[in-house]
Amino acid sequence: MSIFEVRHQHRAQQIVQRALAGGRLPHAYLFHGPDGIGKEMLAERLARILLCENPVHPPTPPIEELAGFDGPLLDACGWCQDCILAQARTHPDIHLIYNELHKLHPDPMVRNRKGLGLTVDVIRHFVINAVGTKPLRGRAKVFIIRQADRITAGAQNALLKTLEEPPGTTYLILLVTNLDRLLPTTRSRCQAVPFGPLPIEFVTATLQEVVPDITPELAGLYAAIAQGSLGTAQRYCQDSLDAYNAKIIDTLGRLGSASVPPIAKQWLKDAETLGAQFRNRDKGISDTEALRRGLKTLFCLAATWFGDVLRVSVGAQQSLTNTAQARQMTGAGVGARQAASAIKAVVDAERHLERNVSTQLVVEGLLIRLARLVPVAPNPDNS
Repeated sequence: MSIFEVRHQHRAQQIVQRALAGGRLPHAYLFHGPDGIGKEMLAERLARILLCENPVHPPTPPIEELAGFDGPLLDACGWCQDCILAQARTHPDIHLIYNELHKLHPDPMVRNRKGLGLTVDVIRHFVINAVGTKPLRGRAKVFIIRQADRITAGAQNALLKTLEEPPGTTYLILLVTNLDRLLPTTRSRCQAVPFGPLPIEFVTATLQEVVPDITPELAGLYAAIAQGSLGTAQRYCQDSLDAYNAKIIDTLGRLGSASVPPIAKQWLKDAETLGAQFRNRDKGISDTEALRRGLKTLFCLAATWFGDVLRVSVGAQQSLTNTAQARQMTGAGVGARQAASAIKAVVDAERHLERNVSTQLVVEGLLIRLARLVPVAPNPDNS
């Protein structure tokens, strides 16, 4: 349960430890970066330090990310009653705010709504009103807001005074993937702490530790596709994404001579299956949002494939994601310029999804653009 279990987040660790050492911890933090890289883990570990009865000072930096740090380090003791409660996730002064919390709201009208965002009702009841009460164990209160970029504009406006002038023993930590979804007034009242992608090697090794029987090749594939997000790589394992990846590669290899509508239909079907798995993990998202997330996953696989083709075309085979298909890439007949154009087409398709364009139109439009960049595969019957 040590804060030093959060690895490869050099800047975040230094910012937090420097604030703790100076006794100037801001009352509102904004942890921002991709999902699955340690934002919530560091927030929870920081909360434990703030609530611990006997915080400890490690004599030497326990991790290389803090090598050369010039101030005293601080960590939770791990054995006091507050640490035990925090470890069990039952500490009454750690408040986890998340999308489905509306189901626990006292107003039945709020409970019956779909949780498609952190609304004014949720933020007012579970954060603003709760901030005004004393800590139950007397030391501090910590509010960790997951997916804070889902806080509606009205709820953000209602939260501004709390962010600016919370009680002295109250701390708020907002976890955000997309900073642009927060109002400038919200961002200005928080200390931003950036988090970056984890090293691919670290994600690969960790997957092999936590996922039974996964092969090193498959762990490396998931880690590379996840682009440094351990949480995303673990989700890819759960979803058996390697099967979808093989289908995408096969589709792209014959796209130049194939009919687009059947392929688009299959992509939409696969996206629905992946979307259902997203819904199982996040009950608050709509069917449409689940489908879009499924499509974005497939688009990521397509972009990864063309990224590999681009690397092969410029002689950078040592950094491939799909290492098992290196020979297939060499014979794909797609040059560097076409591969780069294909990646841009995928990025454009993702933007169209964000703008609520029809999913079928987005998929068909992308496949038509890609088909123009992929040469027609030779017919073995005519060879």
